Amino acid sequence: MRYVMKQSCRLAAMVIAGAILFAAAAHAGVVWVGMPAPELSIDRLLNAPSNVPPTLSGNKGRTLVIEFFSINCPKCHEAMPHFNELAREMKDEPVTFIALTNEDETAVRKYMAEVGMSAYVGLDPDWSMWGEYAVPGVPMAVVINPKGIVAALVHPDELNPEMLRTIMNGRTPNVKLTELYEDPNAPETLRNRAFPLMQVEVRPAKPGDRMAIWKGDEFQARAATLADLLSLITNIEAYRFVSDDLLLDARYDVRIVPPQPDSSMTDAMLRAIIEQMAQPRLKEVERTVPVYVLRSRPAGAMHLVRGTDQPAIKGGDGHVIATNVPIQQIVANLQRDLRAPVIDETGLEGGWNFEIKWDVNDPQSVVAALRDQLGLDVRLEQRPMPVILVKRGD
Repeated sequence: MRYVMKQSCRLAAMVIAGAILFAAAAHAGVVWVGMPAPELSIDRLLNAPSNVPPTLSGNKGRTLVIEFFSINCPKCHEAMPHFNELAREMKDEPVTFIALTNEDETAVRKYMAEVGMSAYVGLDPDWSMWGEYAVPGVPMAVVINPKGIVAALVHPDELNPEMLRTIMNGRTPNVKLTELYEDPNAPETLRNRAFPLMQVEVRPAKPGDRMAIWKGDEFQARAATLADLLSLITNIEAYRFVSDDLLLDARYDVRIVPPQPDSSMTDAMLRAIIEQMAQPRLKEVERTVPVYVLRSRPAGAMHLVRGTDQPAIKGGDGHVIATNVPIQQIVANLQRDLRAPVIDETGLEGGWNFEIKWDVNDPQSVVAALRDQLGLDVRLEQRPMPVILVKRGD
């Protein structure tokens, strides 16, 4: 067992702990997409079989959808029919729907009779679940994947079978974060716009944003995955990371402004952020994973010209003109864009001239472009490869 990441600097972690800014900072804790879900502390489950356990371990292998609601909340009344319809539609699938409230059981049972509940109803009279999940208001839905990881924090109206099946398959759905987390706690005109003396900010990224990273006197990342952030501090390619207990593809916006321009301090602060967020422990293992295999085709089928001039690459954002570029450069770019290993079995040596265009918003379009525009053979296969397993904690 070979660990490839050392413990973060304790002093840096202490500095970070007092500086992280969250939208829900007024709460005792913060729960974000990609993090292990806090344990359930439901007092009783109504409308459920007696053998249904109100715990995470008891629902291992199932997706949990928990809607925090109040029977006196008009917006909750509006959202509940959709929640119940989903519970009916997906009753034969490995997903459990729980509507959670902290109100009196007698009043809740009366509400259930009036509404005609299909979902289970959880009672949390001491508000413990509200505190453990840092719920800023209602209605709000938390979706927990089969491995116990928070996969979505959304308004109940954003729930649908497609996004829930995405979560069942261990992926992060591309859905809007609940608007309850977008409240800045002050009007835009009243925020302090002074340049911060020191700032560390981590937020869930907006759906659809493209990943970008800036490093200088300060650090900024937009729509960066946890794998991207791990790559920055370990110098290991992001596509090599795999995990069974963290969502490495959950995306975050990160900003670090150190108290003085110092790249080493910025790096230490970034490392401490990742340690605080995920407590990652890494080891190299071998697993069978999806890989893209690049092969050549008959000369007449390929649209590559042998290069003789000075090597150069021009363009960007979905359009590249390459002069005397080796196939290894194509492989390196493919691994970055596809976030997967790429194996070169073309046997092509030296540099090549070519032009290629693709859709920057669709990484898979690169594969189609290689086939259609360059005439190369690209196939997705399963092969054993050395990867870096990311585990949370010791």
